[in-house]
Amino acid sequence: MERRYRALRTIATIFKVVGWMVLVLGILSACGTSGLILVGGASVPGMMDLGGGAGQGGLVWGFVGAVVMFLVMMVTVGLYALILIATAEGIYVFLDIEENTREMARRLAQRGITPSPPAPIQ
Repeated sequence: MERRYRALRTIATIFKVVGWMVLVLGILSACGTSGLILVGGASVPGMMDLGGGAGQGGLVWGFVGAVVMFLVMMVTVGLYALILIATAEGIYVFLDIEENTREMARRLAQRGITPSPPAPIQ
């Protein structure tokens, strides 16, 4: 059976590839950003030290900032990737429905059965 709507198939494939690329690059970016925040926080040892000494406030707050940023980035990247991949899958579903409907109409026509028109809406 012939494949129709080549452009839609190409668009769906592009959406799927871009979605996976966004996911992989987003995870790498989240790890890199969190690592930089952690290193930046560790480089400021006296930050937020309320005791007056050379505390580890920068390291603690750097760690907290890194974890929060990692979680925010992962949720955001996950949603973007999910939207792109789901869009691609939605296009594929519509294409499959069209293909199945066309095949069913062809098989019914071979048997000599013509589908009745839909009832008018009142």
